Amino acid sequence: MGHAMVDELDQMKGMAMKVGQILSYMDGALPPETQVVLARLQEGTAGVPFAVITEVLEAELGASVSELFDRVDPEPVAAASIGQVHRAWWEGEPVAVKVRYPEVAASFDDDVGRLHQLARVASAATSVDGAALVRELHARLREECDYTHEARWQKRFGRALSDIDGTVIPEVIAERSTSAVLTTRWLEGRRLADFQATATDAERQRAARLLATVAWRSVLVHGAAQADPHPGNFVFLPAGRVGLLDFGCVRVFDDPFWSSQVAVLRAVIADARSDFDDAVVATGMVPRPSRFDFETWWAQLRWQYRPYCTDTFRFTSAYMAEARRFNGPGNSNMRHVALPPAWIWWMRLVVGLHAVLTRLGAEGAYRGLILEALETPRRSIRDGSTDELTP
Repeated sequence: MGHAMVDELDQMKGMAMKVGQILSYMDGALPPETQVVLARLQEGTAGVPFAVITEVLEAELGASVSELFDRVDPEPVAAASIGQVHRAWWEGEPVAVKVRYPEVAASFDDDVGRLHQLARVASAATSVDGAALVRELHARLREECDYTHEARWQKRFGRALSDIDGTVIPEVIAERSTSAVLTTRWLEGRRLADFQATATDAERQRAARLLATVAWRSVLVHGAAQADPHPGNFVFLPAGRVGLLDFGCVRVFDDPFWSSQVAVLRAVIADARSDFDDAVVATGMVPRPSRFDFETWWAQLRWQYRPYCTDTFRFTSAYMAEARRFNGPGNSNMRHVALPPAWIWWMRLVVGLHAVLTRLGAEGAYRGLILEALETPRRSIRDGSTDELTP
């Protein structure tokens, strides 16, 4: 990605930050010079003044801040492209209050036209439908701007993953939530950098396995991905528990896409090379099989899913850096593969998960973990959710 394109993205403010977040965890997967250029797109924002936050809270919840909460800390604990989070107290208990920036949804809409133009340039001479990918990104961003949507998914994931010991998803406080305000129970714990530096190896291994279990159970059993696996969305709690935050970006995979990707995954981790080509063609990602280099695609996915191809595996930066050999101009498949929009989120989950596991120095029997998920009957994450259409 050239400097001119990054300069163009930099004019998009919130949209550019989301693009930066998608790329921010791909250490080793992109050329170093590209990562340097993109670094300024990955920076957080200082947020907006508390007076603006107060106006949003009072307009959305219909009362003064002093009536709504015992206290609200005026300094945000986190600020991102769509909103910022403040620590507050409600009925004597600490809560997290996420407040959407005014007009942010409209700013994303304004940026989409420019991003469409960039996508057409970037996908020229390829089989990629750049416009479809932009529409997909826009749809997910519009959903992220609706905190009612996020509250619904937070409840659904809380129920779906409740049988995974050690997983904590904070309760939504419906009385203090709207489409622009999301209030949840506060989780007090360590962020990834602190946990990485201070935890014992046993603690890191337990946390890593828990995160991998959550990710693959979500995708393979429930057919859905919490598709924003960057480090800011995890908090490491006492007693080996892990808190999962931010369910604004969720992608549900339809049956045809899910089934075809699972077939490819099964072929790869079983080392079933003879089944691979037909499985890939069935995904619809290869419009002209005669022009496609299946051997290179096999090598790429054997790298991608290597942690699940052997009985034990250790995630290392050297493993992540191998991605570079598949991302350069020498990979002719990049001109002949048609990436369905859902693929963005499938791979965002896989690459993001692996990046976090690398930082934790994860090592263990991850093949067994994914085989167990593959053998578990599929269940819709939406089952029994008719009572949660409003927070």
